[in-house]
Amino acid sequence: MPIKITYIITSLGIGGAENMLYKLLKYTDRKEFVPSVICLTSEADLLASIQSLGIEVFVLPFQSRWYNLPFITFECHRVLHKLRPDIVHTWLYHANLLGGIATYFLPHRPIIVWNIRNTLSGVTSWSQMAFFLLIKITSRFIPDYIVSCSQKGAEEHHKAGFLQKIKVIHNGFVDNNPIVLENRTVMRIGMIARFTPEKDHYTFLKAAYLFLQKNTNCRFVLVGKGCNSENPQLQKWLVQLELSEYVELHEAQISLDKLLNTLDIFTLSSYSEGFPNVIGEAMMKGIPCVCTNAGDAQILVGKSELIVPIQNPKALAEAWLSVLSMPLEKRVELGLDLRQRVLEHFHISKIAQQYDEWHWSLLYP
Repeated sequence: MPIKITYIITSLGIGGAENMLYKLLKYTDRKEFVPSVICLTSEADLLASIQSLGIEVFVLPFQSRWYNLPFITFECHRVLHKLRPDIVHTWLYHANLLGGIATYFLPHRPIIVWNIRNTLSGVTSWSQMAFFLLIKITSRFIPDYIVSCSQKGAEEHHKAGFLQKIKVIHNGFVDNNPIVLENRTVMRIGMIARFTPEKDHYTFLKAAYLFLQKNTNCRFVLVGKGCNSENPQLQKWLVQLELSEYVELHEAQISLDKLLNTLDIFTLSSYSEGFPNVIGEAMMKGIPCVCTNAGDAQILVGKSELIVPIQNPKALAEAWLSVLSMPLEKRVELGLDLRQRVLEHFHISKIAQQYDEWHWSLLYP
């Protein structure tokens, strides 16, 4: 008899965790599992995509406000009582807490799985630290099992006081047609990252400045929320480093595929990461990647020569120069090697199989 599993997620907006859930639902073994989804808030851009898979989705009619939390928890409890799942698998902190509480008090209590999708670098404000403390305390009695999408995330949560073992299952990627690298007169190096401290855009820009001291035939592309001409800090750095004519800025609306198809190197300059999805997407396209040693970047990329220390613009610039000094056929070979690594180790079909086998073992150890 198929296992009934209900996923609870904070929202179904466009984001890394939400897209990963969609891919998992698409590739899970529907002969062995009957999935359903509860979205705790009314933000549900992926609703139609998930429903097109023939999966039942319950979108709770609430906005993400603190005063709605009791109503969200009660309504979630009501839906779960109706569904009677064998496993409840919650994604993201708020869903872990609210969905966990809603499940914990069911008369027929299913197995509760928490999914941690982050490291602790973003937990900086008093309100975030207070909420994390609540998560840490409840982690000791609400979830039966915890899984993380990154080794780094699992390690940081253990150090912060999570007592039980955290299983690691990395994110997965859908096969995508590789780009055709060309010998361009002007090369292009790009990064997709929202403008937040841990993404360390200054290291990217300082590396660009150092790169241009040796090779001016290059343009740099920044894409992400906050990467625009109205960002005063970003504009200040561009002026200070004399980069204004060399750097393109785009808000997040630009198509990922469209951007990746124009790049010779994809890069990430973060000083803190979990599992850097965007690097995996670029690798799947066959693009040479260079990134800082943040989170699980080394596990994903594999090649140590493409990993540089965090907050080291000189090392980042030198790695870019090293890759772009290769003959075209070597860069193509490098990109295809990275693509093959994703196909072998991180293809979504393999990751979904890991989740399926793990879920099965929870009920039938």
